Amino acid sequence: MTDALGKDPREIWAAATAMHIVDGALSASERSGGPLPNADQVALLREIAKRALWHIPNSADEVRKLVRYIDIENLRQPNSFDEDPPGG
Repeated sequence: MTDALGKDPREIWAAATAMHIVDGALSASERSGGPLPNADQVALLREIAKRALWHIPNSADEVRKLVRYIDIENLRQPNSFDEDPPGG
């Protein structure tokens, strides 16, 4: 079963839940001040990602899919925190 846009309800639920978990984790470390994301937040996000990937079967395949997804998304919306924006 999918919604009107063809998305699986499980994927919709997972994306919304992940957003709340990560946003909650980031807000816990925002009080340190300075430009965001700060070093604490980057370290926290990296460890969350490692922990999550540890629990996924075939995590190497999942990482490759995520890299492809991020590459495609960066073409659509460059991340302002990237060191080198597309096109130089």
